[in-house]
Amino acid sequence: MDEKVYDLLEKLYAEVLNVKTELKEEIQGVRTELKEEIQGVRTELKEEIQELRDTMATKAELQEIKNTMATKEDLELVVEELKTEIQSVYDEVKELRNDFNILEIVTTKSALDIAKLKAVR
Repeated sequence: MDEKVYDLLEKLYAEVLNVKTELKEEIQGVRTELKEEIQGVRTELKEEIQELRDTMATKAELQEIKNTMATKEDLELVVEELKTEIQSVYDEVKELRNDFNILEIVTTKSALDIAKLKAVR
């Protein structure tokens, strides 16, 4: 009986060693796959980061844009200048309108005078 138990224990021990070896191999395979996958993700991330860096404006470019942009005060000055210019044009148009009205009256009177002169003949 002891011998049967011993044989069973030996078989069980051999089976456990076999399972242990298979598990180690499986774990090693999973580790290898994970390492390869992580390396692939790293490579993709590096490429995406480099692509973003290539398309983004540099600090110097942003500073240059900022330097060339008009400030709020500059825009307010331009607005005031434009308001003044528009007011002056508006005033000139009003004067011209009055002049045209006078010209129309004078022309009408002249036409009337010419018509009277022709009628007298």
